[in-house]
Amino acid sequence: MSEIKGGELLLRCLQQEKVKHIHAITDGTYMSMLEPLERLQEELGIRLIVPKHEGAAAHICDGYARVTGEPAVIMACAGPGAANLVSGLLCTQAEGSPCVAITTTRRSEIGDSYEQQAAMQVGDQHGVFKAACKWSGKVDHWHRLPDMVRQAFRAATTGAPGVAHLLVPQDIFDSMGDPSTVQIQAPEQYRVSAQAKQKANEDAIQQAAKMLVDANLASVYSGNGCARAFAREALTELVEHLGIPVVKTGHGVSTFPCGHELAVHAACLGGIMARHESNVVLVVGTRLGELSGFGKSPLWGEPENVKIIQIDIEPMNIGLNRPADIGLVGDAKAVLLQLVEAVKALTDKRETHPKVAEYKAMESEWRADLNQYVADHQDPLAIGTVYSECNKFYGSDAIMTLDGGNTAWCANSFAVVKPGSIAMGTPNYGHLGAGMPQAIGAKLAAPERPVYCITGDSAFGFNIQELETAVREDLPITVLVMVDGAWGMEKTAQKRTWGREAPWFHIEHNNIRYDQVAEAMGGHGEYITKASEIHPALERSIASGKAAVIHCVIDPDSNIWPPGIEGWNALRSGNFEGVM
Repeated sequence: MSEIKGGELLLRCLQQEKVKHIHAITDGTYMSMLEPLERLQEELGIRLIVPKHEGAAAHICDGYARVTGEPAVIMACAGPGAANLVSGLLCTQAEGSPCVAITTTRRSEIGDSYEQQAAMQVGDQHGVFKAACKWSGKVDHWHRLPDMVRQAFRAATTGAPGVAHLLVPQDIFDSMGDPSTVQIQAPEQYRVSAQAKQKANEDAIQQAAKMLVDANLASVYSGNGCARAFAREALTELVEHLGIPVVKTGHGVSTFPCGHELAVHAACLGGIMARHESNVVLVVGTRLGELSGFGKSPLWGEPENVKIIQIDIEPMNIGLNRPADIGLVGDAKAVLLQLVEAVKALTDKRETHPKVAEYKAMESEWRADLNQYVADHQDPLAIGTVYSECNKFYGSDAIMTLDGGNTAWCANSFAVVKPGSIAMGTPNYGHLGAGMPQAIGAKLAAPERPVYCITGDSAFGFNIQELETAVREDLPITVLVMVDGAWGMEKTAQKRTWGREAPWFHIEHNNIRYDQVAEAMGGHGEYITKASEIHPALERSIASGKAAVIHCVIDPDSNIWPPGIEGWNALRSGNFEGVM
């Protein structure tokens, strides 16, 4: 066979991995990959998506991976491109999204191993990315490209998903070799995750099933791992058979419909009581981190009163912040299906537990307060009002991405997560600016589904340039920007803490019309100030067929004490006095 360059060999490896997009700002260090990508595009089936910033491209990959469950691929050049990429990858890794990041370095003779020579755009990339990612490796020879690509995808997808980084010197891309001398393998030939979902130990499954069936009251607490495994149907089958309540983390909001008769919101008293009064809680795919109160009192019952069955793909997460009585290591969907079978063998379908009605009544009372807050903020707007109106407007198939500080406080108003809908954000890392790129990634993954983003004006400013990417790639997402004209979370924190603002912090923004920014970039723009204008603006935005921005003027005073702020402060400080 005729020899090919390393750049083409890399593409053929990615083709075998069924990669559909490479996110990269074109650069001279990987021209040997770009040329065959252009020449062989129809054969390879891989599109080049060119972002405006590598950090934002990592968020695009995050959004894509969350919708598909498959790893996304990003490339960045030596020096500045790699440096830009790190911030986004830190977030992607923390949120548990499978991603393969490929960066270049200068030719091997002056590359990252010899930074003391002061060559241009040379630094310790391997060391930096090793600290930021799940795995980092370097290719030293043309023949090792397929093996190292396999290792990167294996690392990104095996166990708890995350970011794998591969460093490829420019001369490896440029060097020639005979493709018949290397082996390019299909994922199912070398990746466990591509063959079968990991099941838990059968003896442990039987013990867990018996514990659930024998419990006076059992409940479920579902999180990110449950969402990543697309385990909604398995979870629904289990809880409906047992008639037990389900409480969800912020990451796990898509794992079970909020409107279901067994769903109880984590932030209301009913959700807390379920964790206190259950003598068995099935924890699915969450480490019980800070936003879950670390699994400790007062949000949870004491270990001597509440037994924990914990499902997680990563063994090191079992019992991490709270002792687990039974640990089930495996893929959440596979393990839940095992539990369904084992539980059905022990008991017939049960009636809904009487406690569920009590918890739902508590949730209804809590929800009534939220609804009243929305009713009181029709003109001028509060952020919760926008959530509420989007709930009414969008159908069951919509994908929503969440971004920003004050927007997160009001996320409890995002109440109707119907089957098929997905809410995204960055609960683990709290990155500002991830929302719109995540929406772009979600739209690339599911072009047939409506995708919208709710973000703040400060958060939107971090990656506003990617609006041009959405327009250029013909991705009709809708971005609703909550505009309070300031670094809202900091401004309101000053008012709550000191009873005043501190202007010398420069927390106020200039008056920017984000709808006009969208129009200047070739998109569609809307400007609204009250609730009655939201639906018509959404209709016009979708009808435009373009990436759209709806500038929502928010009453700044509504952000000082929004619903949920007391609980947020308690979680962050660990002080629940006066809240519980």
